[in-house]
Amino acid sequence: MTYRLQGGCSSQLSYLGGSPQGYYGRGVRRVGGVRYVPTTMLVPRAQLKVFSPLGSFPPQERERWERYVEAAGGLTRSQHADVEVAAVTRLLMGRTLFGPDAALVRRAGEQVLVCPLELDLRAAVALETFRRTVPEAVVTAFVPDGRVRGQLASLSSTGRVPHVLDEPWSVPLHWFVAFDPSERRVREHPEGHGPRLVYVTSCGQAMERLERAIEVVEETLEDGEDVLAALASVTAWVDAFDPRALLELDYAQVANLFTADELRQDRSCEEIWQAIEALEAGDLLTAAATYGVVRSRWSERWSLEHAN
Repeated sequence: MTYRLQGGCSSQLSYLGGSPQGYYGRGVRRVGGVRYVPTTMLVPRAQLKVFSPLGSFPPQERERWERYVEAAGGLTRSQHADVEVAAVTRLLMGRTLFGPDAALVRRAGEQVLVCPLELDLRAAVALETFRRTVPEAVVTAFVPDGRVRGQLASLSSTGRVPHVLDEPWSVPLHWFVAFDPSERRVREHPEGHGPRLVYVTSCGQAMERLERAIEVVEETLEDGEDVLAALASVTAWVDAFDPRALLELDYAQVANLFTADELRQDRSCEEIWQAIEALEAGDLLTAAATYGVVRSRWSERWSLEHAN
């Protein structure tokens, strides 16, 4: 079962996605008199992450993250995965929430940039959206602790925006619009587990590209409402952050759904921009054909979500 996060991003019921492998607990529960066994089988997901300059945080929050960076220095990739899996498991099994502050940290020259994981906020946003799609009894079954549900409900109403969006099984095609093909980076895993594919840009540059794409779609597509809604959603999310912040698209565990050669050869961002530029030039046939190629490639991964 899946549901939709703010910012146009869908997630598994685990709300974070998590490791593509592993079984982390089970317990018998009842919904409407029916006994069932929920499991925290966590699925591959891609992430869109914002790394904000320390100076862009409000004063108290900035001081907290300065202390964190000085003391911990930020999570490694393996620690990041472990923290998220542990948080998902605790939430779904009705245990106490999320633990101390955790963040990914980047350094660019003298500048320190922080991507807080904000596990509680991401859970709150996801649970609120999930609540609108299923009976309340199902929500209660998956998050049985009423105190936790109340805390998450209060948090979801604050208007805060998470630094991380998650998508299971695929990369949403509208995410690619925020990046230029030249910002693609394939990084070989040092332990031989296959390559990692990321794109990195600034939020300011991403906003310019997203706004350009919205303008092109508005001017050229008569039935582009769904595309515009997706673009507007991610644009509003990016706009919530400092233009100097870094925006990273990480294929993360979704990369495991490709062979190493497929991943190295993937040019989805380039093809999406070829489609946009064809639209801009009035060449609707080329735009449709190019977009169709990308969509077809990713549709195989989207189908896994429904199979799951």
